[in-house]
Amino acid sequence: MKSDAILFGPFVGELCWEFYRFAPFAIYLKKKYPKCKLVVLTRPSRFDIYGQHADILVPLRLKNDQDLERDSFKLVGYREENYYRIAKYFKNKFKKRYNIAKHYYPDVRMWRYKVKWQFPRDEMDYDFLPRYKNNELAKRAFINNKGIFDTLALNRHIKHKDMIDSVDLVARLTNFVDDINSTTFGGIIDCVKLAKYVVGDIRYDISHLAVLLGIPLIHVGTHIREDFIKLLNPNNTPIILCDSVKQGIETYEDNF
Repeated sequence: MKSDAILFGPFVGELCWEFYRFAPFAIYLKKKYPKCKLVVLTRPSRFDIYGQHADILVPLRLKNDQDLERDSFKLVGYREENYYRIAKYFKNKFKKRYNIAKHYYPDVRMWRYKVKWQFPRDEMDYDFLPRYKNNELAKRAFINNKGIFDTLALNRHIKHKDMIDSVDLVARLTNFVDDINSTTFGGIIDCVKLAKYVVGDIRYDISHLAVLLGIPLIHVGTHIREDFIKLLNPNNTPIILCDSVKQGIETYEDNF
């Protein structure tokens, strides 16, 4: 008798849309139906968004992938018929081994690729658990630091004895990962978990990831509406709004 399986993918769009609006639904369903196999088709660099929750990770390799723009759920310039052909092939391949309970992948037809909540917003679980190897690498990369400065969000460098620049962090992780049992993004997830706080902008990947993981964010500079913050912060993670990094760290130390 074949086991039940839930398929997720292919996913071809933006990284933030995958870790905010797609993968958390897979995690939610895996926890709800733990005996059901979770099979995921995505880029190998994103395997650790699903990490230990997935039973099978299938690499998605697309021709000229790096040359095409990722927009929302879509890969601009990649033919829709090829996308849906991959989805069909994926299902046909695994239905020989499993009873497919459900198969989820974004609808990218016409304007549909920009619909943010194609998957249930109230059934998202942000308990990211990268594969075990990533945690070892994170401990090697995140040394003698308390916080992460998200340079990619603030577009400037800063020196602080307790913080590591996100660009430097990514460079360290890249030296360690093998892209087989560990990935750079998997290492980033585990480094964020080790941090006491992140300094950045909630609209950018590492800063937003921190909030989803429950790590306090010091949001510097740009004014953000309260309703917008609430939308991006489903777990009500503490966020400090401030005009400068110094002010934000001082406020963080005073309040936490």
